[in-house]
Amino acid sequence: MKSLSPAKVTLRQDTHPDPDFYYQQQFAIYHDRYLIWDRETWEMVLTTCDVYCIEVDGKCAGDVILEDGRKGKKYVVDFSILPDYQGRGVGRLVLEQIKTMAEKLTAVTRKETLLFFLKSGFVLKRTLKNYYDPGVDGFNIVFEKKPEK
Repeated sequence: MKSLSPAKVTLRQDTHPDPDFYYQQQFAIYHDRYLIWDRETWEMVLTTCDVYCIEVDGKCAGDVILEDGRKGKKYVVDFSILPDYQGRGVGRLVLEQIKTMAEKLTAVTRKETLLFFLKSGFVLKRTLKNYYDPGVDGFNIVFEKKPEK
């Protein structure tokens, strides 16, 4: 698939996120049941975090959900790209925008997406055994801005 130019991808803050929309969207993205949050969890996350809709040509292509932490740190609660937009450079472009939003970003990711984050400047801090499900580890990753000289 071909990559997209940066002008076509936008990150729009969703100040009134619809829990039904985000709840349904995850079924197109995640193929393993243990990765899918229930509706109650979505409602809690959407009311306590900053929600961003990833748009490509004005159409929703996924989401980014960030939670504020201490000392300029943000936790990436969810970073999802819909299947039709995967492998086209959308995630890479969005991640570059996210990296400007905090001094330090931290997240837990899966084996399938770990390399993507490592190639984007994140560092693996530790492996969380059985984090997602028995036999399915999570990987705690961190990105810190380099101090300007």
